[in-house]
Amino acid sequence: MLLPEYIPVVDLKRGNFVDQRFFGIATLYGFSDGFPVEILKIGNENNYPFFLRSLLKPIQASIMADYNTAGHYGFSDAEIAVMQASHAGEKIHTDLVLSILKWTGLSEDFLKCPAISPLCPNVLKTDELPRKVHNNCSGKHAMFLAVSKQLGFSLENYTDVNHSVQKLVLDKICELAEIEHSKVPQTYDGCTLPVWALPFCNIAKAFFKLYTNKRYSFLKEAYKKNPYIIGGKDSSGYRQDTHIMMLNPSLISKTGAGGFLSIYNDEKNEFLLVKMAQDNNTARFLFTLKILEKLNWIKENPLDYSFYDEVGRVVGEYFCNISV
Repeated sequence: MLLPEYIPVVDLKRGNFVDQRFFGIATLYGFSDGFPVEILKIGNENNYPFFLRSLLKPIQASIMADYNTAGHYGFSDAEIAVMQASHAGEKIHTDLVLSILKWTGLSEDFLKCPAISPLCPNVLKTDELPRKVHNNCSGKHAMFLAVSKQLGFSLENYTDVNHSVQKLVLDKICELAEIEHSKVPQTYDGCTLPVWALPFCNIAKAFFKLYTNKRYSFLKEAYKKNPYIIGGKDSSGYRQDTHIMMLNPSLISKTGAGGFLSIYNDEKNEFLLVKMAQDNNTARFLFTLKILEKLNWIKENPLDYSFYDEVGRVVGEYFCNISV
């Protein structure tokens, strides 16, 4: 199996010298009769399978469509949005996760995600310890508990790949991506849940089917209505998904660890998939926003490409090495 052919896409220069170089790949897909068609290609993914990480969250949440889970509990759009979110752990996010658990008759103790500090700074008071709900994946975990409670599955080991709720996820991945179970590699994500790998074309196919099938429209509409819920703010400002969707309401953005970022253009029915070789959020965002600017998916690129030292002095500049 050929490895992906990442190419240089972002340079950080100090003076006339390249201090750091970041490598990436990207593909823009259109769709013909439901099949992905490459419109633009930067680098070459060589049909290599990538672990989706948090890109998988909307697909994981789609298992609710088969059992009317949202209707069963009466979940709000905001609650459905946070189930798909990589949120910053602000009060607006943690309150929603606790509300989901309350609807299901469960408590925070049932969550299996680790208690980690919220991505948004200054959320915790002095000497206040982080809780499980502060984890950026806590909404997804609450969703799995809700489905498990509804269907009578065990609530103790829902993070195990052999748990009934995770088997539903794998079935849904294979259904949407049109791929055989045996061809989907599996590992575990940082939040302790199973995660699977797909080639670019199958990722594009899965999101196309997810966002164009009316049975999943409640997920897409909840996500689009709540650009702050699906991200929020972190130490850099607006989180990238929130920032992108505020720039163009037709864009549905989902980031993932490992340098992933996906954007579905709901107006054009096109799907952009970005993968960095290095897990660097700044380089990923600069690369992605430059592509969006070239595609005219955003009217202006608001990012500052300057690089600052610790006292706020400009000591370098980022450059995107792409042509679209």
